[in-house]
Amino acid sequence: MARIKRLSIKQLLKKNYSNSKALQNLAYGAAKKKLDKLKRETISELDKHPVTKEIEKGPSGMGSPLLGGTGNFFGFLGFDKGSRPVEILRSVLQDHIQLKRQKAKLKKVSDTLFTWEFDISVPSKTEIYAVTPFAWSGRSWVKGVERGITNYTHTGFRESEDSRSGIAFQSKQKIRFVSFTPTPYISALLEKLKKEFK
Repeated sequence: MARIKRLSIKQLLKKNYSNSKALQNLAYGAAKKKLDKLKRETISELDKHPVTKEIEKGPSGMGSPLLGGTGNFFGFLGFDKGSRPVEILRSVLQDHIQLKRQKAKLKKVSDTLFTWEFDISVPSKTEIYAVTPFAWSGRSWVKGVERGITNYTHTGFRESEDSRSGIAFQSKQKIRFVSFTPTPYISALLEKLKKEFK
């Protein structure tokens, strides 16, 4: 008489479903829903961030808290009049935070639970810095915000058609009109996203 091999529930489930496209699609849908929610929350946090708010005031916003309560942050960073520098950050977050279904793995099986694992891609600081150059140099303005900006003691503010930003100018003499402290920005938001998507 042939012997019947008995399989436990876990073995049976793993045997039947580890390669199931239908089950993987369900797991992918649930994971994508979670990622999309976290992505929206991250973009919302970006929009609410003091750096974003000050930049999006453009040349009209004076008295910046980021500059010790004086000056214009948009002009301080040397943006061109009419530019919308934060848009590139929104686009990067929207387009490059992605769920990868190709490397999906069935990690855990119990009598009532399946746990699938998916890889996600999140832009690195290097990638963010590469797409956010100052108008006047190859250095990233995001990196400048987060790590510090030199020569700011030569920056003054007044409306001028000759100014790139329409509001700031550079003096050969030290003015010491503003003070600036490096401020956590997009890198902190991305680190928070990585921790939450686990």
